[in-house]
Amino acid sequence: MAVLRLKEIMASKGMSRDELSSRVDVSTTTISNISSEKNLPTIQLLLKIAEVLDVDVRELFVSTKGTSITQLEVDEAKELFEKGLGILKGTYTK
Repeated sequence: MAVLRLKEIMASKGMSRDELSSRVDVSTTTISNISSEKNLPTIQLLLKIAEVLDVDVRELFVSTKGTSITQLEVDEAKELFEKGLGILKGTYTK
């Protein structure tokens, strides 16, 4: 399973590796290595790529378009978040 959706997003935006590499100021080889997952970008480069491709940085990992979350998922996330805060504060009890 691919970690980054870079190839897919570049194709959907009609952007070549050459164009992206030029716009984010890295070599075409760097973009090629990232898109084939031989290398992963730094956080700074990842943010630059997302900006140039005009996508939320999360879109580079998982498509968020057309997705919705249920109330159950919200409640579960809230519960996990509160549990994590309790652990950090040292007030968590089972």
